[in-house]
Amino acid sequence: MPIYYRAKKKSYIKNGVREQKYFAVPKTKGTLEIKELAKEISEGSIVKESTVIPVLMEFSNVLKRKLAEGYNIKLEGIGTFGVAITSQGVDNPDDITPKQVEYSKLTYRPDSRLVKALKEAKYLKEPPAPKGYVSKAEIKQAKAEAKQKKL
Repeated sequence: MPIYYRAKKKSYIKNGVREQKYFAVPKTKGTLEIKELAKEISEGSIVKESTVIPVLMEFSNVLKRKLAEGYNIKLEGIGTFGVAITSQGVDNPDDITPKQVEYSKLTYRPDSRLVKALKEAKYLKEPPAPKGYVSKAEIKQAKAEAKQKKL
């Protein structure tokens, strides 16, 4: 299956001048949750969906706990998850105290095989919307215009 994309106008500053150009952005088909993933996994193995769901739920608990304990989590074929931290800059390393250290973000380094698969994926332009289709952006714009008229 291909990954669909659409063109989106983005603004950026280059050499002090604001420019606008169109860039390809992915068109997601949706978000899969644990139940959908469990069903997919069960269809490709001998394990029942009812067995996969609790395993994925427990994996979520273990992932949280082990990341909070300072471990990185490597999932073969998927990648490595970790935690990034931050603090204020100081002149002396001994001046950094635990109170100054805080969570910054979750890090993810994809497995090289996953990266290779995505590089080899086919990309297709999103097909045009069916005649008469009204997008969420158009609805939002129409509501904003109606609100402006009331003012």
